[in-house]
Amino acid sequence: MVRGYLRWPRRAAVTACLALLLGPGAQAQSPTPGGMPPPPGMSLERSNAMRFPQPVEVGQLIGRTVLQPVESQNVLGHVHSVVRDDKGQVLVVMSFGGILGFGSRLIAVPVDAMVLLGDVMEVAAYTPPQLSHFATFDPAGTTPVPPETVVRVGLAKPSH
Repeated sequence: MVRGYLRWPRRAAVTACLALLLGPGAQAQSPTPGGMPPPPGMSLERSNAMRFPQPVEVGQLIGRTVLQPVESQNVLGHVHSVVRDDKGQVLVVMSFGGILGFGSRLIAVPVDAMVLLGDVMEVAAYTPPQLSHFATFDPAGTTPVPPETVVRVGLAKPSH
């Protein structure tokens, strides 16, 4: 009798664990894995304006993890610096590619293509294959943005 009594809670616990593990996988993933590019004809700036951009000091962005905005939230890299190009566009310089940080390279992504999600950032407008075609960052023609400078970064809602 005692043996059968202990079996039921164990089965319930195993079933609950399986439901938790398999539950999120059964949900639909983002229809555009790796990014939500702006609709055709809409600029990154206008798309970012629709994401409720918030003022953030550049120094608070340095070192943040950059994720792919899909349910699995793969790590794409980390914010290395923020620069302004000769046209005045603010770019986030991030590490990208490689395995466990080895073999990664720096690329510059427009700040309007990125969003904040808590203490991490996501590349909202480009997929990883698109990012792989970005040129390796060359600091020539750019100016570092001081850490106390305030930039506006859009907000993201969780992808899962």
